[in-house]
Amino acid sequence: MRVLLAVDGSEYSKQASEVIRELASVESLTILHVIDLPRLTYPMIGPDIAKDLAMTVEQAMRNEAEQVLKHTMSHLSTHSFPVDRRLEEGTPAERILALAQDIKADLIVLGVRGVGQIKELVVGSVSHRVLTHAPCPVLLVKAPIKETKKVLLPLQDLDDVQRVKPFLSRHPFHKGTEITAFTVVSIPRSFLRAGVSASESKIQRALESTESFLDDAVSQLHRFHYSVTGIVGMGEPAATILQQEAEMKPDLIMMGVNQPSAVSQFLVGSVSHTILHHSNCSVLFIR
Repeated sequence: MRVLLAVDGSEYSKQASEVIRELASVESLTILHVIDLPRLTYPMIGPDIAKDLAMTVEQAMRNEAEQVLKHTMSHLSTHSFPVDRRLEEGTPAERILALAQDIKADLIVLGVRGVGQIKELVVGSVSHRVLTHAPCPVLLVKAPIKETKKVLLPLQDLDDVQRVKPFLSRHPFHKGTEITAFTVVSIPRSFLRAGVSASESKIQRALESTESFLDDAVSQLHRFHYSVTGIVGMGEPAATILQQEAEMKPDLIMMGVNQPSAVSQFLVGSVSHTILHHSNCSVLFIR
């Protein structure tokens, strides 16, 4: 895999760099640090002094960026793949997306700070923009990943299976990784607003249909030589996935996402958005 690792010197960025060692098939790695230079104005001093101050700030930021790249390389001292270090200037999300396109990245890895849902929606964030527009899978590292032995894979339909298959075909995880394919039957046993209950026969038919789908999905995913098991849950999808995460304690959640839609999607919330904000582990999104 061609991996793009975006770093900014934060603790979250350090955790993201450490994840690279847990990927099994890294063909090449590009480490990117973006300098987002502030627009400085000094109306009370002369233009020459203002220019010198701006240049001083820029040089300090570049020196810090070089240290970040050097420190990141120190975490990858035992790597056996080529590493390209990039120091670029601009808006971080835009530069990450542009470079991912240029190098034909198979995976983007970056740390996330756990920005609150409303704040992220209002002011935006690098991770949110990259996830929305990335041309390849994105791994958002929320917590240290010491190993990838257990992966939780929520599946909604066959489209999710088809999204995941090309990524698994690159054998991104080490041998022995256990993948749990998890599908939710979104039929509550009680419709409180209507005051009626779903019949057991309808629930049984839904379960049988879901189990049939899951058996087929597991059969397809077995082809990539990972241990794959299937589990069916019932309830509201996002909440049920989070409950399964709490019980299973996976090292990683991997899930497919649809093409980005309007901002209104995030106002009402989506399953992937809810999982990103409320899960306790890192999340790999595959489009």
